[in-house]
Amino acid sequence: MGGDGRRFKAPRPGREQNNTDRRSKDMRWPNGAKSAFALGFDMDGDTIWRNKTKTLPGGSGYIKGPSIGQYGTKKGALRVLEILDEFSLKSTWFIPANIVMEHPGLVETILDRGHEIGHHGLDHTGEYGATFQEQRERIERCQEIFEKYTGRRALGFRPTGALLPETERWIYSEGGFVYSSAGISGEACGWYEVEGEPTKAVNIPCRDEQMDDYVQTVFHSYPAVLVGMPRIAPYENAYSNWVREVEGMVRMGNSGSTAFHPQIAGTPGRAVIFRSFCEYLAANRDVWCATCLEIADYYKAAMEGNDDAH
Repeated sequence: MGGDGRRFKAPRPGREQNNTDRRSKDMRWPNGAKSAFALGFDMDGDTIWRNKTKTLPGGSGYIKGPSIGQYGTKKGALRVLEILDEFSLKSTWFIPANIVMEHPGLVETILDRGHEIGHHGLDHTGEYGATFQEQRERIERCQEIFEKYTGRRALGFRPTGALLPETERWIYSEGGFVYSSAGISGEACGWYEVEGEPTKAVNIPCRDEQMDDYVQTVFHSYPAVLVGMPRIAPYENAYSNWVREVEGMVRMGNSGSTAFHPQIAGTPGRAVIFRSFCEYLAANRDVWCATCLEIADYYKAAMEGNDDAH
C-alpha cells in the first residue's frame, strides 16, 4: 500500500463466520455470502456549500467551502473510481440532478465503469415542496434530467429532506422506484414501510452515524460542518468503525450501505483508508458487495410471494 498503508492493514475477513447462532434469520445471498453490502456515494458537488453560504455575511465570495465540494467532482470522484476498479467493486452514486447537468462527462464515466446512478434530489436544499403535487413535480423534474443526461430514470432514492407519506407511497408504487437507502433505516433489508405499511420497494439501510464519512472524518469551521462537532476523528478510528460495522452485519445477518462522499473519500489521506476498506470488502467471502439496485432486485426475487420482510 505504501506510506502509512500498514497502519490500515485489513483484518482477516470471515472472523465471525462461526457465530451463526447469533445471526438473525438467514437470507441466502449470492455465493453463500451472509451479508449484502453496497458502497454508496453521495456526489453532492458544491451544492451543500452553495446552500450554506447563502446565509453568511459575504457568503457569495466565500471560496474554501465551495472548493471542497468542487474537489469531489474534479478530482475525488476519479480517485474513488480508480480504487473501485482496482478491486473490481461496483457501487451506487446518489447525485443531485443539478450536479448531473453540470458534470455530464463525469456522470458518463461513472456509468461506463458499471456503477449505478441514484436519485438524490435536485440541489440538496432539503426542500421538496409543501404539498404532494409540489413534491411529485420536483422528483419528476429530476427524473427528466436523469433521462436527458444518462438515458435512464433512477430506480433508487436517497432523499435530502422530508417527504409527505402520500409522496412516499407514490414514489414506491407509481413513481417507479424499487428501493430506498436513507438515514436511520434499520439494520436489514426488508420492504420499505410508509406509516407502518410495507410497500413493494426494498429498504437498504444506510445509517448516517455509522457509515457516513462526513460524520466521522470532517471538520470545517466556517460554515460549520458538522455543527457542534469539536474535532476531526483520527483516520484509524474511522476505518476501524467501518470494519466493525461490516463484521456486525455478517454476525447478525444484516445488510447496509455507506454514505461516502467523493469530496471526502477521494482526498489523499482518506483515500488510504478507503482503499484499505475496499481491500477488506473484496477479500471477505461473507460479504456480497453489489450496487443498491442489484441488492434490491435480488431481495425482491428471493422474497417473491413471501411476506416475511426479514
